[in-house]
Amino acid sequence: MNITKDSLGAFLFLVFSLAYGFYAWQIVPLPIEVRDAVTSSTLPKIYAGLGALFSLLALVLSFTEAKSEAKGAGFSRRAMARTAALLGLMLLYALAMEPLGFMVATLAFLLAGYWVMGERRVKVLLLASVPVVVLFWLVMTRLLGIYLVSGSLWS
Repeated sequence: MNITKDSLGAFLFLVFSLAYGFYAWQIVPLPIEVRDAVTSSTLPKIYAGLGALFSLLALVLSFTEAKSEAKGAGFSRRAMARTAALLGLMLLYALAMEPLGFMVATLAFLLAGYWVMGERRVKVLLLASVPVVVLFWLVMTRLLGIYLVSGSLWS
């Protein structure tokens, strides 16, 4: 049996969903929720159940479909290096959030992430990053009233 990206991804998502479901059942309802049909644990239980169901379906389908030994069916060094680079970028993003602020750190993260994924056209990089960051910032701060760090370097 050959382990493919599809079967590995489905298995990892199944493990995550089962662990999430385990912890969802540990949520104790608040005293005011005792007689309610929908409590604070309802949605996490639904998410866990759907996640487990879909990951099981994906796992079964990954083994039943006839997989050809075509190029790119397994893991490649390039894909693993790209994944490691994205994980490193995520770590740098988390570290840069406080000093640079949400907008600058997120913009730098998206630009670098698109670059790692192979996009080299500056116009596409900017059009895919700047509107997303600005729109998300506007929704979070102006519409929802959620504080996003502005950065210690600027204050």
